[in-house]
Amino acid sequence: MSGDHVPEHGDPAEDQDVGVTPFNPFLHEFHPEGFWQKFRFYVLGPILFPLRFLLAAIFLFLMWPIAALRVSGMTEEELSRSIRHRRTILHHLIYALSRTMFFMCGFHWITIRGRRASSSEAPLLVVAPHSTFFDPIVTVVCDLPSVVSRVENLNIPVIGALLRFNQSIMVSRHDPASRKKVVEEVKRRATSRGEWPQVLFFPEGTNGNGQVLLKFKPGAFVAGVPVQPVLMRYPNKLPATIWTWKGNGVLKVLWLTMSQFYINLEIEFLPVYNPSPEEKSDPALYASNMQKFMAKALGKPATEYELMGDTPVTPLGHLKVPLDPKFWELGKILRKAGFSFDSVQGLIDLCLEGVCSRVGLEELAEKLGLTQTDVISRVFSYFPKDASGMIDFREVSLVLAAQDATRSAEELAKLAFDLFSTCDADGCFLLSAEGFSSILRSLVGSPPAESGKVYAELCPRETPGLDRDGFLRFAVRHPCYRHLFLFYLRPPASGRKKPRVQQNGSCSGKPTPGNQFKSD
Repeated sequence: MSGDHVPEHGDPAEDQDVGVTPFNPFLHEFHPEGFWQKFRFYVLGPILFPLRFLLAAIFLFLMWPIAALRVSGMTEEELSRSIRHRRTILHHLIYALSRTMFFMCGFHWITIRGRRASSSEAPLLVVAPHSTFFDPIVTVVCDLPSVVSRVENLNIPVIGALLRFNQSIMVSRHDPASRKKVVEEVKRRATSRGEWPQVLFFPEGTNGNGQVLLKFKPGAFVAGVPVQPVLMRYPNKLPATIWTWKGNGVLKVLWLTMSQFYINLEIEFLPVYNPSPEEKSDPALYASNMQKFMAKALGKPATEYELMGDTPVTPLGHLKVPLDPKFWELGKILRKAGFSFDSVQGLIDLCLEGVCSRVGLEELAEKLGLTQTDVISRVFSYFPKDASGMIDFREVSLVLAAQDATRSAEELAKLAFDLFSTCDADGCFLLSAEGFSSILRSLVGSPPAESGKVYAELCPRETPGLDRDGFLRFAVRHPCYRHLFLFYLRPPASGRKKPRVQQNGSCSGKPTPGNQFKSD
């Protein structure tokens, strides 16, 4: 990993004693500590929060009819063109109400650095980091530009009306066709030579905890036009405002934020970034370079962390590893249902003896000793089915074994090999590409394409398969991939000590002199 130096070979036990916890930029929990934090939370909160929330809500709801009035009576054809010069008095009213609403929330002063470019100079505004519940305040500073937002937000009262008011571009995360239309619309507006107002977007795509920059989505960069980077800073470093994928809920964030006397905010407009010919033809390169450019200005690491669907992931060589593997949820479900994990070794023995291989829904319930239909269905749905609708019970056994905090990473790796290896004609146990794929699929959900690349890296074509020693080198000693078993697959309750943050969250999938792996 580029964030930490990793030796080519290391002692797994020693690594585990270090207690490294994988850095998770999508997680933030804030608990008041010290006199002043507790004073604001427990004393000022009950006073300031109800008053501020009520006043902010009043100004928010006052925007509803005004926003609706601006687009009222307009046809779809009219709305497909810019309406920035129509009913401008309503635009000014929304602007005033928006600023007043944020003032009521505690944003009394906003320090602005630099100059905002015109829409003809920079059709797109790129804002980062996206880390708080109140980041939309940047739209007020930018004179209410169009934004790129989720289509689900149109159904939220008031918010949906405001999105229609400024002719926002809506995207569905679950519809590939929608994403293509958004790209085309962004390109159309960006090349309108100032006819449309600027389009503002958060290229990280989701909220992080602000310590690093998440991977920039390339979609909005396809237009290949100049963009203006916009930085957001909270100088008093209020962790109370941070709202991430997992952590403080909306109510707690609102309470923590509105219980402060005031909140400082700095917004800096960097010089317009003009893409190179290479960046114009490669949106991913454009996005990556822009991320590094803004990260340098912020003094924060640029990382490859991203949200794929509803799963936060980090690159690990050729793999996309979930920061919170979904099979932990299976463990919680089974414990709640009364499953005895003391029986796991017996189930493993059945697989090793070849007694149990593939099972259906009813047989799975029998093996696990559970009668709750909903629980069995959820467990069964986690694993891939074959043509006959059966699942591989070896995968079930491996996932159950991974829940055991007393089982070391090396022991888990040995078990994985024993479960999925096969004996060849010479009596040697080898792991095929299919077996290797099954291990990674059951533990981290890796698709065959990803696991196939890793297998090809570990096992040259001329070799019949991966032997036990080769697999253990991959699992507990490989400079890059060992982090999978040593850290990401360690149970949350394994008693890690002081964490050592791995902020970059990635390592090269290509062998280099520093990370070359030899399967000798």
